[in-house]
Amino acid sequence: MINNIDWISNQLDEFPNNRNKPGINRKQGEIQEEFFSSIKCFLESEANHTLFELPDVSNTTGILEYTRWFFKSLFEIAKNHNNFGKRICVVIEEAHTVIPEWNFIGERDKHAGSLVNCISQIALQGRKYDIGFVIIAQRTANVSKTVLTQCNSIIAFQQFDKTSTDFLSNYTGSEMAKALPNLWTISSYCSWKRLSNRYSFNFPSTDD
Repeated sequence: MINNIDWISNQLDEFPNNRNKPGINRKQGEIQEEFFSSIKCFLESEANHTLFELPDVSNTTGILEYTRWFFKSLFEIAKNHNNFGKRICVVIEEAHTVIPEWNFIGERDKHAGSLVNCISQIALQGRKYDIGFVIIAQRTANVSKTVLTQCNSIIAFQQFDKTSTDFLSNYTGSEMAKALPNLWTISSYCSWKRLSNRYSFNFPSTDD
């Protein structure tokens, strides 16, 4: 699959009159069918979680496109097949590498921009299709605000970055945001939209 994606990316970098359009259409169909079959197989199984593993850790053009195709296929399944009767929660770890804020995307990095747009669309519309996200990141400053502002629940650990504090103050209030640098290592502050109160609690240590 990744070879097909790389081939398509190379073709799209060519001038329009030099592109192999029948080949592009054929390989796009193959990619879509493979992702559809894999996601359908998981959703119709008894498993309640799975891992979407990237072929490489670097954000090459092919990896970004590979990830975009996954989310594109997932959203189409949600809209057209109702997730085959399931509800979906996608956990994105190290979110700044997948959905970076726009000022961290280079002007020529159209593939990263396409991926962010695709995930942002799901974040904005996903609730009505039973798709939710858990976003895990070290700094909110590096993550797409379009996605972050859709988060209803916040779990914040100790941090010292002013940009992150300013953003989190919208959820926690300025006084609590100012207190975040003073949290213990395993302590966190939690805020849910549906709860009238906000809480702090300790996570168990790795020794426990």
